[in-house]
Amino acid sequence: MSVSIFLARAVLEAAERLGVARADLRARIPFDWHRLEQPETRLEFEQFEQVLSAAVGATGDEALGLHVAEHMPEGAVDLLGHLAAHAPTMRDALKMASQFVGLAMDGLMLTLRDDDDAFVVRYAFPRSTPLANRLLAELMMGGIVRLARSFTGPSAAPRLARFEHERPKHHAEYTRIFGGRQRFGQNETSIAFDRAIADRPQMHQHPELYELLRTEAQRRLDQMATGVGAATRLHQYLLSVPPSHIPEISAAARDLGTSERSLRRRLAEDGTSYRDVVRSALEATAGRMLRDPTHTIKETAVALGFADPAAFHRAFKRWTGMTPGEYRRTRGGD
Repeated sequence: MSVSIFLARAVLEAAERLGVARADLRARIPFDWHRLEQPETRLEFEQFEQVLSAAVGATGDEALGLHVAEHMPEGAVDLLGHLAAHAPTMRDALKMASQFVGLAMDGLMLTLRDDDDAFVVRYAFPRSTPLANRLLAELMMGGIVRLARSFTGPSAAPRLARFEHERPKHHAEYTRIFGGRQRFGQNETSIAFDRAIADRPQMHQHPELYELLRTEAQRRLDQMATGVGAATRLHQYLLSVPPSHIPEISAAARDLGTSERSLRRRLAEDGTSYRDVVRSALEATAGRMLRDPTHTIKETAVALGFADPAAFHRAFKRWTGMTPGEYRRTRGGD
């Protein structure tokens, strides 16, 4: 999985706004800083995690994800911000975001639905450390509130903002941004607005520029997708859902915009199966969690949906040839 350099720039710029010298950030992040000047650069997801963690450590700002979303420039999410700025309605802007969100980060998914008189945006993202999970949720959900306010005015507030993580110490910042309508420890990360807000025309839309940007975004996405098979797309998707709630193949196919039959056929063409890709995604998630010393092995087992830690031990050894404890010791997670 990879992340646009624009998003990394936004995080680093936020840290500098909070008074952290770039030299301090350079010392904290093992990163080729010349790559910041190359717009086509994409970081590996774990490199972006390091940027997030280092920025929080350097600033001491636990709410950094919310603050990045609040102040980042339109270009921080590649072409997505520019597209949204010229979309006819907020619904159109979020449709474009759901279609092209891979430009910002592989593995992100936005799904839109109407629920009576509410418009709901559900956000799924690559699972990693608790800190990175929370920061990514804050960054995206805060960004959606900012988008809503660009369409409807500074007083716009969601009906409800739901977060999977537990209530953080800086929950007062959530109240400031989400108007006290946030809930924690939920079964999904999503945000709901009045349906009328989603379809209100934007006064500053620019149809010609919007179409040019959409065409360029599609060209860029097609270029990135060259050679990417169904198994890779499925693997990225599975990394974006809670590992204890891996869906049935029918639900996965629907979220990927295809039929179950087509997905099975394309996986077979790639020489794999849904079960094998699920195993690969669980193995990758388990590995990331075990490398994080803040997770116990038991917590990792529970997060992956294993009620019995012994069953997780057996499964992990079958996947990797090592027990979770051996893996942690050899990968520096102890």
